[in-house]
Amino acid sequence: MPGEIKIDDGSGNYTILTNAGSLGSDKTITIPNETATLATTSGTDFSCQQFRLTANITASADPITGFEVPDTLMQGNFGNNVTESSGIFSFTKTGFYKVSYISVIHTASTGTDGSIFIQGTNDNSSYSNLANATIRINDNDDGDVLICTTVLDITDLTNQKVKFTFNESTGSLIMLGNSTYNRTYVEFMRLGDT
Repeated sequence: MPGEIKIDDGSGNYTILTNAGSLGSDKTITIPNETATLATTSGTDFSCQQFRLTANITASADPITGFEVPDTLMQGNFGNNVTESSGIFSFTKTGFYKVSYISVIHTASTGTDGSIFIQGTNDNSSYSNLANATIRINDNDDGDVLICTTVLDITDLTNQKVKFTFNESTGSLIMLGNSTYNRTYVEFMRLGDT
C-alpha cells in the first residue's frame, strides 16, 4: 500500500503506519534508542540529456554553437544536470557522466579530412582533448558518421566544463544539423555519484 511502513518489534508484533508522508520523499522513523532516515532514490540520480545541432556547420568551429534540446515527436530529456550556453556545457550535479558526441559529416569536395573532439577543462579556462574521431573522405558528395565518447568524474561544478569542436583539416566538409530530428548531437548520461 502506498505510504505504508510496517515495523516489527521483534516479538512478532507489527505496527503499521499508514499515509506515512508522500511517496518520493525521505522518511524519518524513530525506534527506541535509534533514529534513522529512509532515503528515497531521486530521478536525478540517473539522467540522460541530449542536445542537437540545429543547422549545418561549413567550417571549423571551436566551440560548436547552435545546440537545442530535442523538442519534437516523443523526444525529451530525463533530468537537468547539464546546461549549455554559447557552446559551453556546465554541470549542476557532481557524479560520473558518460559523454558522447555523434556527428554526421558530408563532403563538398574530394580528398577531405577532419576531426571532432570532446574537450574538457578543470579550471574553466584551459581545455584539453578528452576524446577524438577522425574522418577522411576521398569522393565528392559522400559522407560518414563520427562517434567519440568518454566517461568523466565531475567533482567541481564551477570549474569543470565540456565543449565540442569540429576541425576541418583538408578540403570542404559539412557537419549536418537539423532542428526537427537528430543528425549531429551530444549526449550526457549521469551514471551515479562520484
